[in-house]
Amino acid sequence: MKSIEVIVPRKLIKKFYKHPEPYGDGAYVVDLINGMYTDIFYREEGGFITITSEKDLITYLKKNQSISKDYFYRDGVYSFRQIKDNDHDLLNSWKTNSPITIQFDVANGHDLPEEFIVCFYWIEVGKIVIDDSNRLTLNIYEKDFISILDISVILDDLMIEKTD
Repeated sequence: MKSIEVIVPRKLIKKFYKHPEPYGDGAYVVDLINGMYTDIFYREEGGFITITSEKDLITYLKKNQSISKDYFYRDGVYSFRQIKDNDHDLLNSWKTNSPITIQFDVANGHDLPEEFIVCFYWIEVGKIVIDDSNRLTLNIYEKDFISILDISVILDDLMIEKTD
């Protein structure tokens, strides 16, 4: 059978790994929730694709297509989304990680949610919390998938005026 391109819904991905071959940014190997694994590639439109000829994998992926998660902000490879009930396992898994933490005060009247997920190449890498005193805390937990330079771009993309 000839290899075909199939969308890999984010909800089917259990764990991401760096791709062992030099395909560039946006290429990963993943464990799927059904025990299968495949390599995937970032799609600018949202989510991921795999190129495969494995009939079982193709059937599984096509039967489980879904609408992508709702992102309230996106700029290139960065996106932000609300925390959903099905993020419970992800947030719990991060409790064992030591994050990169960045904090600063934001101006009154900002229009960001109090808590939200930070994604890089559609992979959840961290969480932002803004407390009652307008202190923004960015915690990056998935440090293998994002560099310090990319984190600084995320902060710039927030376009929040710092208070003095």
